Amino acid sequence: MKARLLTLAIMSMAARAETPITPAKAREMALQHNPSIETARRRLVEADARIRQARAEYFPQLGFSGIAKAGLSGAMNLINPMGLANSPFFRNLAGSFNVQFTGLDFGRREHRLALERQRREVIEAELRTREAEVLAETERGYYELLGARRLRSVAESIVRSHETIVRQAQAYYDAQMRSRVDVELARTALAGVQLRLVEAGNGVQVAAARFGRSLGGAQDTDYVPDEGDLGVARPEPLESLVKEAFRLRPELRSLAAEREALAEKVRLARSQRKPQFSLAFAGGYARFTDVKAEQLMATGLGLGLPLFTGGRLEGQIQEAKAAVRVLESRQEELRQQVEFEVRSAWLRVETALELVAVRKVQIESARQALRLASERYKERLGSAVELNAAQADFAQAAAGEVTALYDAKVAESALRFAAGQR
Repeated sequence: MKARLLTLAIMSMAARAETPITPAKAREMALQHNPSIETARRRLVEADARIRQARAEYFPQLGFSGIAKAGLSGAMNLINPMGLANSPFFRNLAGSFNVQFTGLDFGRREHRLALERQRREVIEAELRTREAEVLAETERGYYELLGARRLRSVAESIVRSHETIVRQAQAYYDAQMRSRVDVELARTALAGVQLRLVEAGNGVQVAAARFGRSLGGAQDTDYVPDEGDLGVARPEPLESLVKEAFRLRPELRSLAAEREALAEKVRLARSQRKPQFSLAFAGGYARFTDVKAEQLMATGLGLGLPLFTGGRLEGQIQEAKAAVRVLESRQEELRQQVEFEVRSAWLRVETALELVAVRKVQIESARQALRLASERYKERLGSAVELNAAQADFAQAAAGEVTALYDAKVAESALRFAAGQR
């Protein structure tokens, strides 16, 4: 009954349609559908809109205003008319074409536009950072899923091997060549590996859900990763990888762009101290007045010059300068963090490669020991305890080899991310 329930559980896990996937396809899907990347892209659209707004200050602002009123002019402040429509006539029907232009502002527009462009550079670098993080998460999930599926295959193979042992022990017992103890020991061992098979199947489902989340797709999809080349090459020298990380890591590029943005903010704050000249023109039509047509227009030149702001402008400049110094400290802190990540990832790859070599030797020794124990049991020279112990050692060695192999691939992926490689 237990065996039947186990079979039904495994069949229900495999009932869903399988979806083959390759590493390249996984990366493509993650970049297209991961919601965090889409969020970063939309922030980039917002930044482009702010640049457009800042650029608009270089052009004259044109508009039209009209009014129909009877009464005191001051009451019309509620609708805030502009140009000729704001004339102080008691009774009026007027329309006005208005032009406003900032002629000379001593760098205000230039620094404001440059600031928005640098902010866009920051957001774009943050997008690249998020893309790199998602790709690293996707590759890690890909190889974790591949490893989980391989562990399940190993568990299935071991279950079949134990089922053979159970049948063999039962045959020996029926032929009165072995005791009942051998049968019960074989069945106990079979129950243990069947439990590990269920755990391995659950591990596949969890890994598939995590992988699907990184792709931005369905978490209940049964992905079947392509194994491809599972070899892991020796990493490049540590010093060259650290230098490459300093050059390529998008987080460092983001902070560099943010520092330039703060520098522009300092220049913008300084420009607020200088005068600003503006031009304005308004002309149109007004009824119910005695004003001549040539008088229904106005042109003006305005001057704005901050004389005393109570320290507001000085405070803005001081704040911007302090923010630059804070960012310089963050840059140094991040450089140290990046170097630590590269070193740690490099050491994990080196350790993983050594562990893979050790596991290969271990699995071969366990395979030979299992073969000898099986032959001894068939020849009635060994006991069921010896055979079960050999089976357990082989199962552990097989799982260790799979884990070591895919841990090495995950470590290799982490090193690429730490070095800024995509």
